[in-house]
Amino acid sequence: MKLNIKYLNPNLPKISSKDGDSGYDLRADIVEPLTIVAFGIATIPAGICVELTDYNTSDNNSVEIQIRPRSGLTAKGIVAQLGTVDVSYRGEIKINVFNFNNHEVTIQPLDRIAQMVVCPIFKPQVVEVEELSETVRGENGFGSSGVK
Repeated sequence: MKLNIKYLNPNLPKISSKDGDSGYDLRADIVEPLTIVAFGIATIPAGICVELTDYNTSDNNSVEIQIRPRSGLTAKGIVAQLGTVDVSYRGEIKINVFNFNNHEVTIQPLDRIAQMVVCPIFKPQVVEVEELSETVRGENGFGSSGVK
């Protein structure tokens, strides 16, 4: 599989990933610092467009790019929204960044703000049924699978 990248800003550092890391850092492609108000959100361009090629599509499987938060920023209350980039999308990647702090935060130009991870997608055959099989958990929802 190949990840083709089109850089929209010649000054944007090239994306890279260390051996063993799951993804690639995405940066804020902004010219001036961007302040996000307390409990606010901003959509920040990443300055790149991407294309995945040479991936296996047998059995209706595919791939996606996931945009994920960076743990270092999340620990500071700055969270990139998890998102999906479909393989057919060719526009610029943009990241919604939430400020969960009760004070303003400022994103600097070229700050690392999110992770980009390529993930497999398994698309099963959809079958409409009248009933589903029973399990011990059944219809018990949130928090019901934990051990007490």
